[in-house]
Amino acid sequence: MSDILSKTMFIAGVVASAARSTASYYIRGPRCAKWPLLFQIRRDVMHRTIASNLKRSPVEADIEQIDFELIAKHNQKWDLPATKVPPDMGAYRSASIRVADIDVDPDLFAGAGPAESGLRALVARDRVEGGREVPYELTAPISMLGEGSDVERAFTCAPIDASENIVLYVHGGAYRYGSPASHRGLTGRLSGLSGLRFVSVDYRLAPLHPYPSQLHDAYVAFLFLLRQGFKAQNIVLAGDSAGGNLALALLLLLRHTGIAHTVCGLVLLSPWTDLVSSRSSVERNAKYDYLAGPPLSSPLAPARLFYAPGRRYSQELVEEMSHPLVSPVNGSFEGFPPTLIQAGDRELLVDDIAQLHENLLRDNPDRGNSYIYECYADMVHVFHQFMELSDAAVAFASAGKFIKGL
Repeated sequence: MSDILSKTMFIAGVVASAARSTASYYIRGPRCAKWPLLFQIRRDVMHRTIASNLKRSPVEADIEQIDFELIAKHNQKWDLPATKVPPDMGAYRSASIRVADIDVDPDLFAGAGPAESGLRALVARDRVEGGREVPYELTAPISMLGEGSDVERAFTCAPIDASENIVLYVHGGAYRYGSPASHRGLTGRLSGLSGLRFVSVDYRLAPLHPYPSQLHDAYVAFLFLLRQGFKAQNIVLAGDSAGGNLALALLLLLRHTGIAHTVCGLVLLSPWTDLVSSRSSVERNAKYDYLAGPPLSSPLAPARLFYAPGRRYSQELVEEMSHPLVSPVNGSFEGFPPTLIQAGDRELLVDDIAQLHENLLRDNPDRGNSYIYECYADMVHVFHQFMELSDAAVAFASAGKFIKGL
């Protein structure tokens, strides 16, 4: 009965939010010039849903009573829905990586800051328990699936020829939501527009699998591609939001371990670059972006649920979370590969994202043309998911062209 009442109240709240948004749109005009009515409604409903959960956020004194398994179940209940690969862009197939087949040397993690002990422990656990798999989806572009094409070869994760580039994609969702399924529309469009195949990794999610579980899974996926015959210089790393964070952290870890000093390129869509940020866009864009979240001092702050759920707030915790393998904006980027960064000027994270671009230019003063930053007016966090926004198509076309040209 309580579940029925909860759903009824939720639906009523959504309807009321949509009605207010519609009335505001027609009375005051769009909140931003480029927002159509459908998007403003979707933004307001999403923001209301996220913000309503914050009202029940516990304080630091209650941290011992937080049930993280219950939070994980709630996350699953409200997980991002599956999307479809546009049929004119490509198609996908599911597969998995047997972790036991991948040779991970834990000694290479020596000196990897706050990631070292966790990565070593995860490798040891895999060796003892055995049998773990990392699922992924392989998306092939429509150009490889036409009449007369070798479709089976297109869906086999091995180089079609020695010079083939492939994209290793890690999805967003604050490290707590999402999957390759939720991002099929995004990866499918990018695959079709670039003509490249995408491997989208279904990494473990927090809070039941906190940091560095996601980094470990991405590292395993990269080693898998090497094992399959791809060369590091032919692998493009890409991701949105938390996935952008993970793509950056992965490359920094690959450089640290000596597995790969560089890759073919990076594509970062609204990347979460700084987990302890206090830059002004968080407040400046609060009335525009659909994102909302408690401050880092809250035990349910997304960054803390990802990095160290249940651990008390302290200066030591903040310093750990500032490490480049957690907050990549603080990394050293000398010799980084060509990079495309896309963001919206109305998103909470835009100042952090701009700082990443500035740091890339700072560390590579003679290669400024290699680092492209596209900031779209009136756009919010990962606006690519809202196809009613005309700039979503523009951004997809630009990203596809960038990847194709690598």
